[in-house]
Formats: sequence, C-alpha cells, structure tokens
Amino acid sequence: MSLLSLRSVTLSYGAPPLLDGIDLDLDPGERVCLLGRNGTGKSTLLRLIDGSIEPDAGEVRRAAGVRIARLAQEAPVAEDASVLDVVADGLGALGALVGEYYRLSHRLANAPAAGSAAEPGLDSRPDAADLARLAAIQQRLEAEGGWEIEQRAERVITRLGLAAGTRYATLSGGLRRRVALARALVGDPDLLLLDEPTNHLDIETIEWLEDFLLGQRAALLFVTHDRRFLRRLATRILELDRGALTDWPGDYDNYLRRRDERLHAEALERARFDKRLADEEVWIRQGIKA
Repeated sequence: MSLLSLRSVTLSYGAPPLLDGIDLDLDPGERVCLLGRNGTGKSTLLRLIDGSIEPDAGEVRRAAGVRIARLAQEAPVAEDASVLDVVADGLGALGALVGEYYRLSHRLANAPAAGSAAEPGLDSRPDAADLARLAAIQQRLEAEGGWEIEQRAERVITRLGLAAGTRYATLSGGLRRRVALARALVGDPDLLLLDEPTNHLDIETIEWLEDFLLGQRAALLFVTHDRRFLRRLATRILELDRGALTDWPGDYDNYLRRRDERLHAEALERARFDKRLADEEVWIRQGIKA
C-alpha cells in the first residue's frame, strides 16, 4: 500500500501552473530523487506532500497514521532554544520531554548548594517541585523508550558537527541548517522529505549521511544537485518540467540513458515532421505553378 498518492493535482501561483494535473505514488522503502530546473516547483511539491500547502485541484491521499518529516530550504526560527531543544521538537511528545529533562537537569545542576551564596538569577537551592518533575519525566522516558530516542538525537547531533547545549540563536546560517537536518532525521518517520540535504556539509558528513539514510526504513524523497549523493541513494527518478511530472524507474544512470533515448526519438520525429511539412510546401508551390 502506498504511503502517499497524488491524483490529478494542480497548483498554480499564476500562469503557467507549477503542477499541472500530476499523479504520483510513493511506496514504503523507496528512495526517490526529484529532478528539475530551479523554479520548476520541486520545493513546492515537497510542501504539498507534507500538508504545508493544499493543491488548487486534485486529490492528495496519505496512508492512515503516516508520519512525514521534511527538511525545508529555510532554517527554523527558535531564538531562545538550544540545539537539542530544536532537534527534539521533531520527536513529538517524547522529544519535548527530553528537552524538558535536560533544561531541568541543567537548572538543578547549577543551583548552589544549601548554605552557599546564590548567583544572580538562580534560586538559592534546588526546588522540590523541579526535583519531583524531573523524577516523573525520567520515569516516563524509561517506560516509553525515550532514552533510545534521546541517544539517537545525540548521535545525529554529534555526527553533524553540532553541540547539543549550544544556543541556537548564536549559530550561523549553515549550522542552523544542520540543526534542521538533524531534526528531520531523528524522528524515525515513514516518509522523509529532504530539500538539498548536502548543502553546508563537508565530504565526511555527506558520506555519513548517505550511510545513515541507506540504513533507514523510511521512504525517501529528496532534491539534490549532488550527483554522487544522487547516484548512491536513488532507486527511482522523478522529473518535474513545465508542470508535468515524469516517472523514471531505476537509478540515475538508467534515467540518463532512457532520457537520451527519448530525446533522440523525439528529435527523429521532429525531423520527419519537418520533412513532411517541407514536402507539402514543395507540392503546393508546384501545384500553384501548374
């Protein structure tokens, strides 16, 4: 059963439409690369798939309970949060608990011991309510497998060259995009949408990302200009051009071969048409002279 299906989907921000009656099925375990020139609507299609926008016409069907995560071109805005807070936001309720656990732990660890002078802005001693809340969170995380999720988040954050406790607002644009990538990766979705995931990554990190994605169960739909990344991951190619979506089964090299064959066939057909047209013009001129 498909995770997602599009039927006769049209979307336009003017003329011509970005998506013109397209059909698409995405199945579990697929790794699909979406190709197309800049401005053809690739990012728009990803936003439509995850429900951020709605089509003007047509039908978008998502499997019941399907979980979709998307890495957008734009970095998230979270000025007062840590890197871990932003990443944990992609983990749902358990992620929020992980973030709260670390905030409480940090606050309690920095509270002065009884009898010592408190630093400005800190309570003089650990708060009993905070201690009770911390214990309750720890118990729930243990019961629901939250620590496995936390360890996954920590691993991804570290492999992307980030520090969990760093304040997000202090990061450069490139590092903020790494945080956004980490948030998309850690949630264990059914369908992962990645828009230029290798931007701002060095070669070693790109190789780690390739291995990570190859080891995931999630279906993958991604946009990239990185041909090595594309060749290693894609099991199917989609091409978006002038509102039409063409499906090319197989890997990138198969796509190149079949596309060249189609372009050659189209060129031959145009040549035959032009010859027929020229022959008819000659016949018409000869008829007029007669």
